[in-house]
Amino acid sequence: MAYVAGIDGGATKTRCLVGDTNGNILGDYTLGASNHQTAGKSQARAVINEVYKGALEKAKLKTEDMKYVYLGLSGADLPSDFEFLNKLCRDIFQAGTFKVVNDAWIGMRSGLKGTWGAVSICGTGSNAGACSPDGRRTILSALSYELGNYGGGGHITEKALHHAFRAHEGTGRGTALVTEIPPLFGVDNMEDLLTRFYPKRLVREEELKSVPPLVFRLANARDCVCQKLLIDMGHVIGEMIFGVIKKLGMENLEVPVVLGGSVYRGDNPLLIDELTTTVHREVPKAYFIVPALPPAAGAFLSALDSIGIKPGPDIYHKLEKYFT
Repeated sequence: MAYVAGIDGGATKTRCLVGDTNGNILGDYTLGASNHQTAGKSQARAVINEVYKGALEKAKLKTEDMKYVYLGLSGADLPSDFEFLNKLCRDIFQAGTFKVVNDAWIGMRSGLKGTWGAVSICGTGSNAGACSPDGRRTILSALSYELGNYGGGGHITEKALHHAFRAHEGTGRGTALVTEIPPLFGVDNMEDLLTRFYPKRLVREEELKSVPPLVFRLANARDCVCQKLLIDMGHVIGEMIFGVIKKLGMENLEVPVVLGGSVYRGDNPLLIDELTTTVHREVPKAYFIVPALPPAAGAFLSALDSIGIKPGPDIYHKLEKYFT
């Protein structure tokens, strides 16, 4: 029996699945962030190493038992990123065979049973990519807002804070964010909230991550500022999706588009509604998939693909049952 591993390394958490070529998950281990751009190179190295060893221990396997490791890593964007990450993985996996890709690709694989389509990731950050039926690929650089990227929970938080402070100062439209955001940061009002950001930034990551769910909740309560924030983000992400599709000349095809990431699980439909409308203006036959499997399962499936095993219904059934 051969064994493979799939690793999903993100800006918030990192998960490793170890299983056999029949699709049985034998080890499953999760740790914190491993994006070397945001968490740092030392933490990235430590987390990837520890999450892999943790999954192996749960599976009662050793490094030499593994046939292939497939890693989808947030922050795998530029040649310099891959140079660092490939060296890191050579140190960890030693003589083992592995492949590092951007985490968008394992997000796409988690939602597709075929080999081509498009993907949009909208979690802490965002990205979009596409793969054509003949195997050509394109993906956004997804580095920063200044360099053309937009979308994700981080930008929702940034925009929500911006509009809350504008409303508080009387320069923007009224919004319930003014009264609802301060308690998330342990203060009573916007004036006190200001002191958490300036002159020294004292906010915690957990506090910032509590803002996007609030925006979705207030959008459901008909807060126009929150509704517009979600609609605007959906429009921009839609433009990014049809951009990568058109780059590969697939705008006339029935393109499956996988929507992965926590923001797409928000409980207000406005962002996805605007996204799909924007895409359909340019790619009218596109259809959208919210994957039932997590990205780590996409990495595991990609590992099977890489050693020549085409997952059949039995493997998908096992994975769906495992993650239900």
